[in-house]
Amino acid sequence: VNPYRRDIATRLGADEVVDPSDSRALAAILDWTRGRGPDKALDCSGAVAAHRLCIDAVRRKGQVAFVGECSDDTPIRISQDMIRKGIALIGSWHYNRKDVEKVMQVVTAHSEKMDQLISHRFAINDVQAAWELQASGLCAKVMLEPWA
Repeated sequence: VNPYRRDIATRLGADEVVDPSDSRALAAILDWTRGRGPDKALDCSGAVAAHRLCIDAVRRKGQVAFVGECSDDTPIRISQDMIRKGIALIGSWHYNRKDVEKVMQVVTAHSEKMDQLISHRFAINDVQAAWELQASGLCAKVMLEPWA
């Protein structure tokens, strides 16, 4: 839902980007997947519109994972979404330590993109300004550095 972050996704190599609050979003995804829907969907935004779009767009027996915190309730229709469509919904608030090595291999292999993913850096004593910027959504990832 955030134009700043959609632009970053495009610059980082996303083939397609969509605003989940756009009424044409579901049709666009189904068009990109030739009417089938993606096998899996991952929401990192915490936006209710994105949650719902992931559920609606994923194919029958697909999987949807949620990792973005959300203050609003996402409507989930148990019968229509999970029983009849057969999709699996999972949430995760943490990572598995056994995956850290693989994650770091990906980070290392794409280190040039980290400078775009980390859009702002603040000294540790500027944590309030860093928090306010992150909350505004006008950034990608904000990093606190003890030496900045």
